[in-house]
Amino acid sequence: MPWGPRARPCMLPVVERLWGPHGQEEPDHPPSAWWGRFGVRTDEGLSLVDLVRLGSLDAATAAFLWLAMEQRATVIVAAREHGAGKTTLLTALVDLLPPDISRYYLHGWYERFQFVATHRMADTFLLVNEISDHLPIYLWGKGVRRLFALVAEGWRLGATVHAAGAEDVFAFLQRFPLEVPQDHLLAVDLVVTLGMGVTSQGPLRRVVRVESIRRDADEPVPRLLAVRETLRSPLAVYPSAFLDAAAERFSLPVDVASRELAWRQRRIARWVAAGVTGRAAFKRVLQDLRRGNSTEAVDGLSRESTIEETPVDCQPREREREIEESG
Repeated sequence: MPWGPRARPCMLPVVERLWGPHGQEEPDHPPSAWWGRFGVRTDEGLSLVDLVRLGSLDAATAAFLWLAMEQRATVIVAAREHGAGKTTLLTALVDLLPPDISRYYLHGWYERFQFVATHRMADTFLLVNEISDHLPIYLWGKGVRRLFALVAEGWRLGATVHAAGAEDVFAFLQRFPLEVPQDHLLAVDLVVTLGMGVTSQGPLRRVVRVESIRRDADEPVPRLLAVRETLRSPLAVYPSAFLDAAAERFSLPVDVASRELAWRQRRIARWVAAGVTGRAAFKRVLQDLRRGNSTEAVDGLSRESTIEETPVDCQPREREREIEESG
């Protein structure tokens, strides 16, 4: 039986049980229902460094996403296929938020938006495991419209959706029954799209598009930052587009953004080479980095370098544990 308005009253107790007492979630851990129908609750999983090592994206793109998340970017992770790794990627990106930012996980059908009165917009990041009517633990209907009205006011958001690129995401959000106003979508900073295929060794999951959003006569217009022609081809990146997006969306001067991206790219390459594996290990090295001098050199390269510097080779090890990439 499909989920729908008539099913909602009888399903609310199920949602409440999955999410726990309303408003009592731990700030650094998602509720069990964050992982959808599987109900997994764990601090394990793949970090951004793991995704680079496994070939889902490259170090340059990962560096840009790291910089964007430190600016509390509103990001939507999209994929047409089920199990493509949307929640895995979004969870990895959330680990890059500034340490003083709290996380609020919306409660699907059960969400009553009471956080508007109890949380500060300036230091809260909103999270939606999926915008969909597939399960009552996902956000749908008027809740989605309410959410994007808040995003337009200045709240920051991370969410996933079934779509194939930014244009598809926006078309989906503006169609009935969601009908999100177009001007509310102008607050979206980035759309990251994943693709999935099947090989003899298991699923192959890859970032296939990264797009920033520009304003054109009050219309959100996607701008391509990185693209992969096929799942097996390399991710083509456009450094100048990264710099333009950093300036337009996050008000970072081009020279500052260039240095920051080059520094992060080399740091990620070093972590890949050092074998940093898993979210827990990544969060430890990131915490150590933030506690120390954030301008430290990496392999003799300081933040005076620019994005044009040739990065350390950090291509994924040959088919290394591809089948272990989480959905």
